[in-house]
Amino acid sequence: MNIKTFSLLGILIFLAACSTGPKPAGQDSLGGAEPLADSYLLSDDYGNHRAQQSYFASSGGQIAYLDYGPDKARKKSNTQVLVMIHGVPSSSWMYRKMIPELQMHYRVIAVDLLGYGSSDKPDTVEDSYSAQQQAVYIEELLQDLKIKNYNILFHDMGGLVAWELLAKDINTHLADSQSIDNTIVLNTIIAKTGFEHPKMKKGMVARAMADAYSNELSSFAIIDKTFKNMGLTASTKLSENECMGYVTPMKEGANNALYEFFTQFDDDFFARLDRQISGMENFKGNTLVLWGAKDTVLTVDQLPVLKQAMQLSDDSIHIFPNNAHFLAEEIPLTLNQYIINFLRL
Repeated sequence: MNIKTFSLLGILIFLAACSTGPKPAGQDSLGGAEPLADSYLLSDDYGNHRAQQSYFASSGGQIAYLDYGPDKARKKSNTQVLVMIHGVPSSSWMYRKMIPELQMHYRVIAVDLLGYGSSDKPDTVEDSYSAQQQAVYIEELLQDLKIKNYNILFHDMGGLVAWELLAKDINTHLADSQSIDNTIVLNTIIAKTGFEHPKMKKGMVARAMADAYSNELSSFAIIDKTFKNMGLTASTKLSENECMGYVTPMKEGANNALYEFFTQFDDDFFARLDRQISGMENFKGNTLVLWGAKDTVLTVDQLPVLKQAMQLSDDSIHIFPNNAHFLAEEIPLTLNQYIINFLRL
């Protein structure tokens, strides 16, 4: 079994990148304007992040989310909403460095998908962790928050959820339905070509692999084997506290969701994905693509598929040659400037 097939699972990457030393010169710093009252406050302590989350009872279980923005966001109909969807096995924690600035401009809603972060992690129920169902939970949350129009940013497996939401948006024309204005794509799952996906079938091997991510000792053993092939670029180091923001939810039962993720990549999966991506040409909004070129799992070879399907211009696609899979950790403020300029148009 090729261990590289598991390198998409970012918990390995982040733990391997942990460092107690100072941040290298040239890496994004987290300066900027003073946070607003009742705004999201950045901390390297996951407990502080969790304390700032709200909770919603979806049809699949309790969903944790951040909801922050300008003071008058809930009164001003023209305040743009930005929904942020994470990948595997991350959570809204991954966007913590971006939110403090983005909340100055938008109502930012960063969701922990079911099975991840602070959200419920129920025992596996058929399809409860599928992209289709995760999209339903987000729709239920946004309906509860009385949000109809929103922009969507997504990364990694979050793209599968976003494609579900976009497909429904494209195919639904009801006056009271939720509508996506624009999309922001970070390294995500687009097509089989250029995606070094886990090649695992349901069964004992996949279950053991998923369960290993809930065990700190076995996680570190896998890290030692995988970090040589993929990770954050060498200039990016995370503190031990920051790494615990990824480890803690894993140890709370995320293995069920991971098992479902590991074992979904069959012919039917990619046929459905192809149909969804080909239908994106009917999306009426604008799209911004921000991509780390050193990602060895979700590679730049996927981008031509998206470019053709969504009829994107070269100006819509920005490739960062010196960065890898987790741009939100490596260059958060750079991403913010692209996003702010994009949504200003």
